[in-house]
Amino acid sequence: MKKIIIHAALALAVSAFPAAAQDYPVRPIRFVNSSAAGGGADILIRFLAAKIQPLAGQPILVENKPGAAGNIANEYVASAKPDGYTVLIAASSAMIANRHVMKDTRLDGMKDFDPVTSIFRAGFALTVPNSTPAKTLPEFITYLKGKPKVLYGAPTISVLAASELFKLLSGTKGEAVNYKAMLDAARDVMGGETDYAFVDTVLSMAQAKAGRLRVLGVTTPKRLESVPDLPTLAESGLKDYEYVNFWGVWLPAKSPANVTAKLNGWFNQVIKSEEGHKYLVDQSSEPWPSTPDGLRTQMIEHDAMWQKIVKQANIQPQ
Repeated sequence: MKKIIIHAALALAVSAFPAAAQDYPVRPIRFVNSSAAGGGADILIRFLAAKIQPLAGQPILVENKPGAAGNIANEYVASAKPDGYTVLIAASSAMIANRHVMKDTRLDGMKDFDPVTSIFRAGFALTVPNSTPAKTLPEFITYLKGKPKVLYGAPTISVLAASELFKLLSGTKGEAVNYKAMLDAARDVMGGETDYAFVDTVLSMAQAKAGRLRVLGVTTPKRLESVPDLPTLAESGLKDYEYVNFWGVWLPAKSPANVTAKLNGWFNQVIKSEEGHKYLVDQSSEPWPSTPDGLRTQMIEHDAMWQKIVKQANIQPQ
């Protein structure tokens, strides 16, 4: 009799799990954002959350957990119950680059998370103070070479990589100033505390339009659709310069497949909608939806890219 009861209890528990997943969601969902509040990525993520909420039929709560190059958010989500109620939204650099540039990374983005979808991608803009005499990239490079000390903002691993590539290809030198958030780096450019910073295109274009800083070019392979008059760094003289980061959605490893499918469907529906597409483009980013397998493939490709960047820019793990 005891064996029968045990077997029956196990069968009930196993059958209940798919049923619970099938009913998903039945309570609020948390989108854990590895970027700081107020930054360019945060603005886009909150837009997506607001549009997904009516599709999910439950509140979507955006929780910012910046710091440690994205590892704080990564570890928080990786340790959460794999039930679809704790969702990570992060830059590809936080999921892939950290194991190449950090010594004490405990997580592996390929093994510790289930991919859901990529959502958008964007490069960086080379921002300088309005007081900088240089108006073009060649002039700015000459200006930097004539300065005894150059300071540049480095709030994230990806910005550090973009900066190291810039120094390598331009033949300039400089000292990195670390920040916890992209917005802090932009503020110091606006205040003239640093000579330049690579800032995400969403935040930088908003500040440039407000007249608070100057943008000399973008790191993307082609000009931004929203700012067609702004040149790329490659066409301005830095041949072969290209840097693009993408943002994606991940769940803790071993999450239910149908939960992954629901989240993928919601994100893709919003991104592919006329309103969603226009909003992302207007914010100087590129809509970038995918399947879960498509995101996994992108991660593999970016892993190879980061190996090349680390070697080319001679970035030492810290």
